[in-house]
Amino acid sequence: MAMKRLLICLSFIIYHLSVSYAQSIAQDINKIKRDTMYIYAEATMKDLNEAYNGARAILEMKVGDWVRAQHPEEGIEVCIVKAKEHLIQLETRRGDFYRAFVYVRKSDIMPVADKSEVTVFEVSPPAQPNQLQAVPAIILSEDAPIENEAPVLELTSEEKQMRQVRSFYEVEPYIKGLKSKDKLVSYGKYVTMPENEDCHLFVYDKQGNISALLRKRGNVQYNLNTLREDNVKNYKNCGAIWFQLK
Repeated sequence: MAMKRLLICLSFIIYHLSVSYAQSIAQDINKIKRDTMYIYAEATMKDLNEAYNGARAILEMKVGDWVRAQHPEEGIEVCIVKAKEHLIQLETRRGDFYRAFVYVRKSDIMPVADKSEVTVFEVSPPAQPNQLQAVPAIILSEDAPIENEAPVLELTSEEKQMRQVRSFYEVEPYIKGLKSKDKLVSYGKYVTMPENEDCHLFVYDKQGNISALLRKRGNVQYNLNTLREDNVKNYKNCGAIWFQLK
């Protein structure tokens, strides 16, 4: 009986400590939001890692916007690298969901005294799949068959709605809408994309703009905006969210 009482007391203490800790974290987050010396971002999802990934992606965009507005002479990529090095992460719960909160001091980003202390990799600009290469003109007779004609892509009604998503910030509400309508099988970040299964992908750049909407069928990917064959690997320095429809 004494042991049972002890366990009940310990459970009670642990519960109140966890509640107190959660309240303390929430208070810290509110203080950071009110303080103009910080740049912050947050995301709430079922999976903690996905929440952190989403929050960090949003923070990168906000850092880029801040640098572009306040320090246009500085390199945005360098400042984003500095932000990644100094960001601080906090987490709490919202019911069954994880709330990931990340922030960084503006003073840790700017000024960058010595840009050689960070490594920035130069990459080639994204390939433009809709840019036509100059080719010699070929004159065909009226009866000559046209070989290797590109297949005509027909968009479904759902794919036409996908094309209305123009920003990274609109992706999560769209995915949640699919889930609420019982149209969603699964979704995730690019590194978890199933190799041998069909899906769609939203590709977004560091400014949060949707760079491409892709339909993946086996090993072939099509751009549903240009209606041409494409590949997510053509989009350097971009992220992607994949999802499967029922």
